[in-house]
Amino acid sequence: MPKVVDHEERRRNIAEAVYRLIGANGMDAVSLRDVAQEAGVSMGAVQHYFKTKDDMLLFALGYMRERVLPRLQSALDKLPDPTTRERTRAAITLMLPLDKQSTQEATVNIAFFANSFGNKETQAKLREGYRALYEASRQSLKDAAESGELRSIEDVDQAAAELFYLVQGLIGPTLIGAMSKKEAVTVVDNKLDALFR
Repeated sequence: MPKVVDHEERRRNIAEAVYRLIGANGMDAVSLRDVAQEAGVSMGAVQHYFKTKDDMLLFALGYMRERVLPRLQSALDKLPDPTTRERTRAAITLMLPLDKQSTQEATVNIAFFANSFGNKETQAKLREGYRALYEASRQSLKDAAESGELRSIEDVDQAAAELFYLVQGLIGPTLIGAMSKKEAVTVVDNKLDALFR
């Protein structure tokens, strides 16, 4: 009986290999051959799923959300009856490079960002990701405002943008050690304290 191959699982395994290579050595370390070796598959197997390196990289970039969401759900499951502030903080701390996985994801994201200049498909994929994250942040604050959890804020959309881009601005400095993880979390907590009752 022929072996059943889970093609999506294979593609995810290849994406994980891309993440490991970028996380360890940057975007320059990513070639189809190196990814095949890292994933423990043949070069032909990688080319079966991805015609070009760009196709493989775009898939890996899009895979970020799929990779992060189960960790967010797990973090939320550990909170008994979480408030909007606790849910927001859980999501934010997953974006910051505070542990091995989030550090790898931050490194990968910055590598893609730097590599996006001149690559409209990568820029579009990054914009799509940022829009989705920002919209989730905005909706979270709107829900908190409607339920009376926020302090008096005139413009919730502006507050959501400030919070979202504050967090984005903390990622790089924390990643390279210009700011400690503890300092980054303190900045986030101070901002949340200013927003929430």
